[in-house]
Amino acid sequence: MWMYARNYLYWASSLLVALVSWRFTVLGVENAFAGLAHQIALNPWLFQLHVVTGPIALALAPFQFSTSIRQKRPVIHRWLGRSYGLMILLAGASGLLVGFDADGGWIARSGFILLSVLWLWTTARGVQCARNRDFSAHRQWMIRSAALTFGGVMLRVWLPLQLLAGIPFEIAYPVVAWLCWVPNLILVEYFLIHRRPGEHVFEATA
Repeated sequence: MWMYARNYLYWASSLLVALVSWRFTVLGVENAFAGLAHQIALNPWLFQLHVVTGPIALALAPFQFSTSIRQKRPVIHRWLGRSYGLMILLAGASGLLVGFDADGGWIARSGFILLSVLWLWTTARGVQCARNRDFSAHRQWMIRSAALTFGGVMLRVWLPLQLLAGIPFEIAYPVVAWLCWVPNLILVEYFLIHRRPGEHVFEATA
């Protein structure tokens, strides 16, 4: 029961945050991300590329863990995977470059830069394993990639919670640069090591 609740929570939160993240198409980047106006001004095109492609990757990620699609529609699974990989290449590369000018000083910058590097690396390893037909390793690396992609959800959870708790943005933002993804990766590694036979992280039957 807990496994299914966890899986569907992952699906729902990923798709919801992806949709909410595209609000800039209506509000404009500057208004949708008003708290990051200085960072946007430094890299407007890179920032826009990141906030376009990142949510697409987030929306595609749950479908890569659909048992039904993977087993009954393998061609769709492969094309979704290629699209996911392309979006991460664009979002990760732009995020890496934007990270060097991130608000919050070197703590925030190092957190976002390392996130981008690991995001690109885990996805590239997953793609390489698939090309080598090592599907067990492919799945594990893509689970790690998805955990980092899910950082987009957790950033939008932890940052408002810190602000509601009265923590100033100048302190909350550097913290969330690490908090949004490090626990995700630790939890995924724990489940990969300790999961029961037949149990899958982020699995879904849809």
